[in-house]
Amino acid sequence: MTEKSIDQHFAEWESETFGFGYGTGEEHVMNALVAFFASLENRRSYDYRKAEELLGPMAAWLLINALCRADILEYGTSARYGWLTGKGERLRDYIGARSGGELADILSSFEQLDFCTEQFCNCGPDGYSSQKLCFNPFWFDRHPAPSGGEDV
Repeated sequence: MTEKSIDQHFAEWESETFGFGYGTGEEHVMNALVAFFASLENRRSYDYRKAEELLGPMAAWLLINALCRADILEYGTSARYGWLTGKGERLRDYIGARSGGELADILSSFEQLDFCTEQFCNCGPDGYSSQKLCFNPFWFDRHPAPSGGEDV
């Protein structure tokens, strides 16, 4: 098995987090994601008012919900204000200066892959495995432990 590129990891993350663009919606979703990260204060924290101003309330709250569920955002007592997790910081750094169109192009270059997810691996010589998980920096802070074993 060859090591996956960061672009492949991003495509797998996007597929599990959003993943229903089917060649039409990806650029819109990626533009919203880029805009959300542009709304961050100090490159680390968010304020719902700034996100709403930049994206509109509907898109801002859809993204806040999706990114909280994906463990990209964390918050204390209210999701109106929060901060990036370690995975969120890696996602922010990956998105960097890319446009929504560039991210959509990256996604479309991997449409035919058998993606892995947080719950199973679909690559390697044996194909599908729920025991072996790939390390994706947008899902895990460390390599996940194999079934019955320690983190590697």
